[in-house]
Amino acid sequence: MFKKRDYIDQEITIFRPNQIDFFWLMLFIILNTIITIYSTSLMEYTIRIFVFDIFNIVLTLVMFLAAEQIKKYHKEWSYIVIAIGVFQLVHLAFLPEKTNTVINIILYIITGMLAIYAGASSLLKSIFRSKFIKKEGV
Repeated sequence: MFKKRDYIDQEITIFRPNQIDFFWLMLFIILNTIITIYSTSLMEYTIRIFVFDIFNIVLTLVMFLAAEQIKKYHKEWSYIVIAIGVFQLVHLAFLPEKTNTVINIILYIITGMLAIYAGASSLLKSIFRSKFIKKEGV
């Protein structure tokens, strides 16, 4: 009886939406919005500010789409989220001069780590889920 209960609990967790990683990506979006607003307030009004804002809007949209797909355990989107997390960390080397503040650097590191963690966690859950489905023939 104990084994059957564990099996049912495992099956329930396999088919439940991935809310935890979805939450981390929503937190990424909120913090990235704060970064965008704060950085924009520090930058001079040039074409660079326009490009920066458009890029961050597109990044936010892609991360929202990724969050929705990760909730459904899509492996491919997990790789995209990991790549965006790495990009956030690499992006630190290319910050405009006036936006190199401690707050910005900390927020970029936090958002990069959030994205990498959510992507890796989702990838592992997706792999485990697909193996479970193949094994059980669901």
